[in-house]
Amino acid sequence: MRALDIIRQKRRFEMFSEKTKEKVLELNTFFSKYNMNFEEKIKKTFTYYDTPDHDLEKSNIVLYKTQIGKFTELNMATEKINTNYKYTLRTNYKHFTKIIKPYDRILKHKDFLINNFKAMFMSSINFDPEFLMQKLQVAYVIQTTSTEYRSANVTGLKITYSFDKDKYTNFFNNQKANANILTIYQHSALNTDEDFEDLISKLTRYLKELTPTKETKIMIARRMTATRAIPTSKDAKTNKKNSKDKKKKK
Repeated sequence: MRALDIIRQKRRFEMFSEKTKEKVLELNTFFSKYNMNFEEKIKKTFTYYDTPDHDLEKSNIVLYKTQIGKFTELNMATEKINTNYKYTLRTNYKHFTKIIKPYDRILKHKDFLINNFKAMFMSSINFDPEFLMQKLQVAYVIQTTSTEYRSANVTGLKITYSFDKDKYTNFFNNQKANANILTIYQHSALNTDEDFEDLISKLTRYLKELTPTKETKIMIARRMTATRAIPTSKDAKTNKKNSKDKKKKK
């Protein structure tokens, strides 16, 4: 996406497979109201940090480094929430950024971390930002290859389709996962909202391979790499007994 693009709203979908991309493009051509052009293919890396006790996640705070080409930015923000697939900000939403060098360790930017941790935890008594900072470690890495297309129609609707091939790594449990994600961004003004909603409606109606998701990328990474508990023999016996009890009641 272009640096100066304003994002009015966006919708995110999990795709059944990478082949779903071709079906989305074909459907866009079928409706023929939209002129679509290939924009670019970009590689992005998002590195998320947290403590071994998940202090930031529990406090609804994300600390991450974004790398797109040579551009690298350090971010600290309140996690976004999503209602009816529209991303909204919490009433106390905060987002701090700093452009850094690609290979900078985050502890090199001590002032950024300490000052903004204070802003995030300003209501906490006896909060020690330096103690929190020293516990930070890499928590998740999201490696994304995005293929982007620009689309516009005669009414002025301007959107970007971002087809993302994601690789998630969870550094707490060494679990890995892959996903194919489609994010559609609306760049045009309020008067094109109806056209945008119409487009989303058609995609969800005709393409069952698309699953709408309310989650941000870090939420998807946490879910897909979460360690699943392995049932013990004791659990199996308990489940079997419960199943028999239910049959007796019937």
